[in-house]
Formats: sequence, structure tokens, C-alpha cells
Amino acid sequence: MRIDLPIRWKLTVWYSGILTLILFIFSCFVYLYLKQSLEESIDAKIKSIGDVLSSSLADREGMNIFGNFERYLENVLGRKPKGKIIQIMDRSGKIGAKTSDLEQETLPTSLSTLERALRGEVVYETLETVSPRIRTITIPIKEKDRVTSIVQVGTSLEEFDETMRRLFLILVVAIPCLVGLTGMGGFLLARKGLKPVDEIRRAALRISSKNLDERIDVGRRTDELGRLASTFNEMIGRLRDAFNRVNQFSSDVSHELKTPLTIMKGETEVALRKDRTKEEYEALLRSHLEEIDRMTRIVDDLLFLSKVEAREMALNLERVNVREMLLEVCGDMRIFADKKGVELILREVAEVVILGDELKLRRLFSNIIENGLKYTNPGGFVEVSSTTENGNLFVSIRDNGIGIKGEDLKYIFDRFFRADRSRNRETGIGLGLSISKMVAELHGGSISVESEVGKGTVFTVRLPLNP
Repeated sequence: MRIDLPIRWKLTVWYSGILTLILFIFSCFVYLYLKQSLEESIDAKIKSIGDVLSSSLADREGMNIFGNFERYLENVLGRKPKGKIIQIMDRSGKIGAKTSDLEQETLPTSLSTLERALRGEVVYETLETVSPRIRTITIPIKEKDRVTSIVQVGTSLEEFDETMRRLFLILVVAIPCLVGLTGMGGFLLARKGLKPVDEIRRAALRISSKNLDERIDVGRRTDELGRLASTFNEMIGRLRDAFNRVNQFSSDVSHELKTPLTIMKGETEVALRKDRTKEEYEALLRSHLEEIDRMTRIVDDLLFLSKVEAREMALNLERVNVREMLLEVCGDMRIFADKKGVELILREVAEVVILGDELKLRRLFSNIIENGLKYTNPGGFVEVSSTTENGNLFVSIRDNGIGIKGEDLKYIFDRFFRADRSRNRETGIGLGLSISKMVAELHGGSISVESEVGKGTVFTVRLPLNP
């Protein structure tokens, strides 16, 4: 069965496990290195004594050393050997002279060691059968290339064994203590380091559709967890914007559809009160069809705005000849202008090509021109012109209509806003300028407006020539 531990425990376990492995490998290295170094030092010491004795015994020229062997050793070595056992043997292995500063009086010599020494080999051995253990060296003594005798030097390994035993105990005790302390410290650090994660969890529990202003306090953190918390805050901000858009869309739809639905309901109720003629029913159906068309436009426009705000609206970029596009847009608007008795003028249009979505740009300019025609009295004019400056295209739509009050200018691009509230619903639903502003911004441009009541309004659309 798999156990899912908290991340702080997983980090602690992994950290402690890796640290234990590293300390174990390091301890083994230290232990083995020290053991080898001490063994080499011991071997070097007893070999030094053995070499001096073998050289001296080979050159003794019949001198009797066996009478007072200890004095001979003091003369040759310059000191009395401490903690050593030294013995001289003949070729048969019989001990001719010996001295011992240990509890062990003699060094037991195996037949194989004796045979190797007689062949001229220097033999190192560790006597495991005695207590304490003894490290020995067996050196052949040669006279005229013939082994005549053998010198053996041994030293106790008691101090060596005690040193290694203490080191082993220190390592055995130190490693768990060190791992425990570092593991505890690692756990505390992990808990502190993962504190933003707990804050994210608690914030997520507090967040609901009615509480999307909750944020995590990042402070000055710039590490990974700080960036995670910042990303979470940004995500909540996007969720809040999405909820606001959904609520705004629902509110807008319910608000704008309520009027046509009320009209349709009222007309239908009146029609059902008594029998009507065929012409009256046809008129009723035509009225309903107009309201349905109006509701369809409202929903389409709101969906367009919602997609733009949600950054889900993609541009179908192509090369657009601005002059030709404005000629066609004005041609389409001319019927409405003639019906209103307003002159639609296209003049001084720059011959430029920009990269943009032609359908959406047509909608942008159609909405503004239509808005000017609606609010210009018969006999007035709407003039369209364009210039280029500093890498931008500026399209100006100017009229001599009723104008916009100064206090209304800042709301002119808001949804469903109508500067002339006294006009009836036939003037529009108040989404055209909002859509135009969105389209301009999608193309990296902007729209500005200047107006004076009774004199007219000027809309200026700025579009980059190379977006």
C-alpha cells in the first residue's frame, strides 16, 4: 500500500537518506584510509628496525651477539626497543637470540613463513591467534648471497586496535546524531520554505465565486515559491475577471432583452384580446421579427465584446487597402445617410496598406460613421478623412451633429451608454462604440473623441501602419 507523505516529510526523508549515504561513504573512506595509513606506519617502523638488524648481523664477522643480545640491540639501534619483540633464528627455525617487551615471549613462525624467508623474501604477517594481535616482519640475513639466518621483529597491535575501535564507535554514534540533527533542521527549513504553499491552500479554501479578492501575501519573496504565489494571485485575478465578465454578460443580456421581450409580450396579449384581421397579425409578426433581429444583434455584440475581453478573439490578419475599405464602408452607409438627409463625405484619404482584420476594421468604422449619422440632423454632414504620421494611420470621422456633453465624454465607450437619453430605442443599443474601441485596441491602436454641444463631434482612430 502506497503511503502519501506530506511534501515536508518527503523532503526530510530524502534529505536525511542522501545525507546518511554521504556520511556512510565518507566514514568508510576515513576509516579505511586511517587504517591503511596506520598499518603502513607500523610496517615502516618494524621494517626500519629489521633492516638495521639484518645489515648489522650480516656484517658482524664472527662477533658473538648472543651473550648479551639486549646490549647489542641498544648499540645497534641506539635505544632499547620499546613495545617490540625481536628474535634471531637459524635456517632450521631455531631461536638463537631474542628479547621481548611484550607479554608474548616468542613469535610463533609457520613453516611457510620460514620457507619464504629462506628463499630471500621479506614476509609481513599479523598474528591473529595471540592476544593482543602482533604485526611481524621476517627478514632473511644473507652472507655471500646465501641465507644464513633470519631476523624477526614484531610489535603489538593493541594501540592500533584500540584506535580503530574508538574511531568506529565515534562514527557509529556521530552519524545517527548528525543525521538526526540535520534531519530536524531540514524539516524545520522545509516547513518554513513551504509556508507559502500552506498559504495558497488556505487561500484556495477561502476563495469562492463571491470572494475573488482574496490574495496571498507574497512580500518580497522572489524565489520559486514566491513566483508560485504570484502566479496563483494572477490566476485568481483572471478568475475574478472571468466571473465579472460572465456576470456582466448575464446582466447586460437580461437588461437589454427585457425590453424587447416585454414589448413582444404586450403586443401578443393585446392581439389575443379579440380577433384580428390578417393584416393586423402580419403587422404583429413583423414587429416581433424586428424585436428578434434586435435581440440577435444584442447577443452577437455582447458575445463579441466578451470574447475580446477574454482574449479569445483572434485576428485574421491580411493586407488591407485603407482607402478602398473606407470607400466601400461609406458606400454601404450612403443609403442610411440619404434616408436621414445627411451628407456623407469622404475626402483626403491616404493611400496606405496596413496589416489587419478587414471585417473587424469595417465594423469599427461602420459603427462610428453610423453613430455620426444617427446624431446629425437633416442637412448636416459626416466627413471621413485620414492622414499618416510617425508610423501611424489617423482616420477622422467628423460631424456637425448635436454633440456630446463634457460630462458624458468619459462614458462614451461604455456599454449601453447613450449620450442623448431622450432618443428612442431606434437610435441603437449602445454597444457600437464599445465594439469599435475593442477592435482598435486589438490592432494595437486607439480611439479618441472631441465634442462640443451644438457644434458636432470628431472621432479619431489611430492604427499602427506596422502592428
